[in-house]
Amino acid sequence: MSRKVSIIIPAYNEEKYLGSALASVEKQFYDPDRLEVIVVDNCSSDNTSQVFQSFIGTNTIKMTLLHEPVLGVSKAKNCGAAAAEGEILLFLDADSQMSENLVQVIDRYYEQGYWMGIIKLFPDSMDRTARFFFRLIDFGKRTFRIAAHMGYCNRDVFWSAGGFPPQRKHAEDLELFTKIKKALRKNRKKYCYIEEAYITTSTRRMDRLPLKLGYPLTLSEWFFGGLLGLGKRHYKPYR
Repeated sequence: MSRKVSIIIPAYNEEKYLGSALASVEKQFYDPDRLEVIVVDNCSSDNTSQVFQSFIGTNTIKMTLLHEPVLGVSKAKNCGAAAAEGEILLFLDADSQMSENLVQVIDRYYEQGYWMGIIKLFPDSMDRTARFFFRLIDFGKRTFRIAAHMGYCNRDVFWSAGGFPPQRKHAEDLELFTKIKKALRKNRKKYCYIEEAYITTSTRRMDRLPLKLGYPLTLSEWFFGGLLGLGKRHYKPYR
């Protein structure tokens, strides 16, 4: 029997994107009875909750809406993980969509003993700068085994690592997944980088500045705030 997978989606003012993320879950080549979706509304001031309520009546997958009153993506993710019933936790951004085979591929890797995995990302844009940026990120993950961005892990391993660090302003995923990777390696367990399936994600955060400046800024935030550990500040902005 396939394992139960909990898909956790933090959402802050995501009314324009959340429906597409949920639709990508609905299209999975996986037993819907073995899936659950937990959307965590993190202080949204738009119609994020209404979008969720409009969607849940159209499918058979268990979907739950939670509210995290303290702003911060780590807090929202941890809130969702605390309510999750699945053995496998999969973290998906609200402005992203999963390929139809993603959960199926994750289950196969998990069966082979890979208790954590990082997932290949594609931009939802044909812009050359966006494509180059994501190829660069992909190169870093494959070549240097960098564990960052959206991924999955065993639920018990997640909590043993302490969950996402709430003090992080940037690269909270890098800190957590790197910690899990080291713990798994120490205990002779395996982790992977999934390329047979993927997540398509919005480039809106990188596109927010003129002259493509959002791309080098995002890379520097990820490098200095994540790899060098300079981002341990209390959350003010979301992302």
